[in-house]
Amino acid sequence: MYNKKMQYVIKSVQTDDKQGLEDLLNQMSDEGWDLYTMHEVETESSYDFNCIFMRQKQEEEKTDLDDIVNITSFKYRMEKMLAAPSSPYASCKEIQLKISNQKERIKKIKSQLESDNLSPDDKNQLNIQMSDELKQLENLKQTLVNEISPDTMFATIKEEKFVVNLSEEILEVISMEANDNLLAETVKIRQKLADTLGYVIPHINFHNSDELNQNEFSIKIHDIELFRTVVFPGYVAYYKDELKGYKITDDDIVLTDEITGKKLIWIPQQKVKNFWLHGMTAVQYIGKAIETLAVEEVSDIMDYNDINKYVEKVMETNSFLVDNILPDFITAADLKYLLTCLIREHVSVKNIVYIFEKINDYANEPTKEDLLDKVRLALSKHIIKDLAENGELKVIEFSDEILESVYSFFGGDNDEDDSIIRIEAKDVEDIGNRLVKFAKSKKITKPVVVVPMDIRHMIFVILSEFVPDLTVLAHEELVSECDIKFIGKVE
Repeated sequence: MYNKKMQYVIKSVQTDDKQGLEDLLNQMSDEGWDLYTMHEVETESSYDFNCIFMRQKQEEEKTDLDDIVNITSFKYRMEKMLAAPSSPYASCKEIQLKISNQKERIKKIKSQLESDNLSPDDKNQLNIQMSDELKQLENLKQTLVNEISPDTMFATIKEEKFVVNLSEEILEVISMEANDNLLAETVKIRQKLADTLGYVIPHINFHNSDELNQNEFSIKIHDIELFRTVVFPGYVAYYKDELKGYKITDDDIVLTDEITGKKLIWIPQQKVKNFWLHGMTAVQYIGKAIETLAVEEVSDIMDYNDINKYVEKVMETNSFLVDNILPDFITAADLKYLLTCLIREHVSVKNIVYIFEKINDYANEPTKEDLLDKVRLALSKHIIKDLAENGELKVIEFSDEILESVYSFFGGDNDEDDSIIRIEAKDVEDIGNRLVKFAKSKKITKPVVVVPMDIRHMIFVILSEFVPDLTVLAHEELVSECDIKFIGKVE
């Protein structure tokens, strides 16, 4: 996982020592080093250039350069250490300090120029130095003006929609030098969701975070952390129930998977070469978490710019549909609700023109929930086809007792407003646990439940929090083209 073929070294030289910098660059070049990056840093007595050089690892084991580092994460740590101040206030204070120090330098040069013992050459050299220092002072003053400008503050008013934070120990997963890297994995995920669901996830930002513990990563949507767990580069993860007969050793790491709730075993990579089962690397596990959250949180991720792109796709084919539907029959908010509900339940919206045709057919439905039901019915053949295995679909039903319990969430007959839903978390969790237990007894990992149409969507919403990979269908969606097998009721 590590790139062990590169070496890095840091060298420093004062910023005003131009000849020293030139000599350093020439020397390092002659020794086969390439300049990786150069930063200006302030020391107690001066300003220095910290130059980071890199080259391919030499065969010799010993070197006179004691500060060589052979790990890829080096560059991330150095870039972070040498980064600019994190806030406008800190930056402003730093620039003010630089201006103050610059004025002191100019004052010293001016004092030297007033000396009567200067030779013409020394005086000329000091005048040149004074000119350079005055230019630097003017540049610093202009930088300060730019920094305190309100326009700078306006430029910071932005939000990163989709963020993956990584602890320092696992930064290698985003290294482009590695064959198995997270940047390429996200491209694969984006293509997969576009092909299967017609859903293009937005740009993902990757950051190093000091708030994370060792080997942790987290996912934030609109700056709200929704997921956090650990991964182990150099290990491969397997679900415990898939490794029948495998004996866990001290080298393995056993955890609970935050995605599925199952037991997850991280096994050192060198031990799994002959496994017939393919596990997940650290990169693949993070990718799975990204894919899961991208679908689960689609209503927060998809914005109106995305909705407009779907509308534009329809306009290219049939502008009448758009003109006839928006905004007279449904609003952009209704359309966003409809598309995100479909995607959230893994129903493809790739055939967006056909969906618009169905919306146009049923646009007079009284509520957006009714419209969602009608559109799903129109897509039922596609839904069942994607769920069926070898032309057969195994489905689960709820007992009358559970259905009555769900209907009670809508309130009793004495309620003034029967649209108010009252749900006790313990009641929902109890139903979810019964469903998981029943599915496990039938060796079903992705339960498909069939319920009445009027409560189908609500049951999915409340139970999907407790039951991973849940699908909820209405009886009306069970089309005859597929062999439907009822395997029992959850009591």
